Amino acid sequence: MDVTGFRFRTLQARLLLLLLIPVVAILLLGGATSFWYARGIMLDQWHESAVVKLQRAAHYIEMRLLKPVDLLNVLFQVSDRNAAMVSPEQVVGFLQVMDGVVSAEYDPTGSLEFKRERGMPGMGHMDRMNVDVHQGMRFSRSKIASVSGPRYHADGDGRTVTMRITLSGPSEETLGHLSIRMQFDYLLKDILSLGWWQSDMACIVDEAGIYMAHTNMTMTDRRSLGGSDDPLEQAILQKMDSHAFGTVIPRGHPPDMVAGFYKLDQVPWTIIMFADGRKILGPIVTYRNVLALGIFVLAGLVLVLIRFHMCRMVNQIQQLSTKAEAVADGDYGSPIPVESKDEIGQLVESFNAMVTGLEERDHIRNSFGRYVDPEFARTLMEHPEAGQLGGSRREAVMLMSDIRGFTSLSETLGPELIVTILNRYFSHMIEIIRQHQGIIVDFYGDAILVFFDPLDEPTSDTIHRALQCAFDMQAAMPQVNRELGKQDLPDLSMGIGIHAGQVVVGNIGSSTRAKYGVVGSAVNITSRIQEQARKGQILVSDAVMEKTADAVQVLSSFPADLKGVDQPMSLHEIEPADGDSLYE
Repeated sequence: MDVTGFRFRTLQARLLLLLLIPVVAILLLGGATSFWYARGIMLDQWHESAVVKLQRAAHYIEMRLLKPVDLLNVLFQVSDRNAAMVSPEQVVGFLQVMDGVVSAEYDPTGSLEFKRERGMPGMGHMDRMNVDVHQGMRFSRSKIASVSGPRYHADGDGRTVTMRITLSGPSEETLGHLSIRMQFDYLLKDILSLGWWQSDMACIVDEAGIYMAHTNMTMTDRRSLGGSDDPLEQAILQKMDSHAFGTVIPRGHPPDMVAGFYKLDQVPWTIIMFADGRKILGPIVTYRNVLALGIFVLAGLVLVLIRFHMCRMVNQIQQLSTKAEAVADGDYGSPIPVESKDEIGQLVESFNAMVTGLEERDHIRNSFGRYVDPEFARTLMEHPEAGQLGGSRREAVMLMSDIRGFTSLSETLGPELIVTILNRYFSHMIEIIRQHQGIIVDFYGDAILVFFDPLDEPTSDTIHRALQCAFDMQAAMPQVNRELGKQDLPDLSMGIGIHAGQVVVGNIGSSTRAKYGVVGSAVNITSRIQEQARKGQILVSDAVMEKTADAVQVLSSFPADLKGVDQPMSLHEIEPADGDSLYE
């Protein structure tokens, strides 16, 4: 193949390339489209699932962090409904026994009234009792005014979170503050077992991006998110500025790590989860690999199918080419096998039919010469014995014509004029013989030997054809002489002899060269009869007259001693009866 000129040396290379390139392109385009579509669906599903699980993790943290607040609301509602008193000491006691609470303290406002209520010098025992009762009643009717944001501490007591709850009285006056300190690890309890980040790391950052906690021991020296110039952490910080939650997938196929974040509603914290990109995007990678393998296998299968069918087609075309070269050399051989019913199969069938026609034509030409009517030659070929070497004995009709005085004429004329005269004469005679389905056996100088094969018709009909042929040949002589006269050439006259008898009819010769003809004594007798005919005469034997006595007019009859014949033969000069044709 010449790539620069897009030329192909073989049909197989052309078909292979021109068929395979579109197929592979379609497979790749379809595969890529399918992959990106499936990848988008799988990423959307992962994003939704990740956000839901992050939301659930945030809910767990907020629920544990605000559990003391819920307890206070329940205590104050029950106290107010049942008109029962609850003291700060009791509330602190309830909080301190809650899961995850390290300590709880109550701090009054410090006003003079509360100092007095707490027991100032000069107050009597009864006064202090009244103050305690009054204080209890006011505290029991208090409510939560505000909850400060939790503060993270990492000290000798471990990692803790402190919340400050402000209480207000019935008249909206501030009664005091509850400080609650909780274990930070308690807030993160079971977070890692909640979702897709299992076995990976999680962290919590405040609103400034400062690490409050993380589960990766290798990050103990890290202070803030993005401080290591990690592209993934930078992308998380950038997306956190404009989104309350989301997922981040960096570049890579697949990336080393992926992340998801969710901002807590009640607390200014953000929970961030990191996971191995190969685990999260594993289904996409597997789908990509399986799709690529499928495309490769499908392309290979298509290649095999194309090559299989194409090779069959190309092989048949090569067979046609080889066969055509052999036919051009005259070797017809056996037909090419037809292996399909498609256009190639139809082409092979048409080629075989063409070769059969050529072989038949050549066989006709070789067997019957150029001087047999083509339609009659096809009739002869319908008989199996006509196309085989050898023959069969049967009755046939022979006709022989000869130009009278041509030997002496040829001695006075040059070779060119002799050939011109013969060509003019033979052109008319051959055409008349073909019209009457006569078979020219041979030319003997200016003589023509013709026989008429009965084949499947009665012998009388064959004799009629021979007689009519002879009449037409004699009738054509004036036209021949007129044409010769225009060239200042001498006139010609012809004698004809006709005889019917047993001869051997068939292909005579060899496998390389043969002709369809007759041999036998009847042929010799016909030649002798022709020698007896004078100018313009048609002489026939008794064998002919027996079957045509009523169809011709006998001008004269006479006995003749013929060379090679023991007994004298009766010969008859004839002409058409009343000048009419022998055929109706």
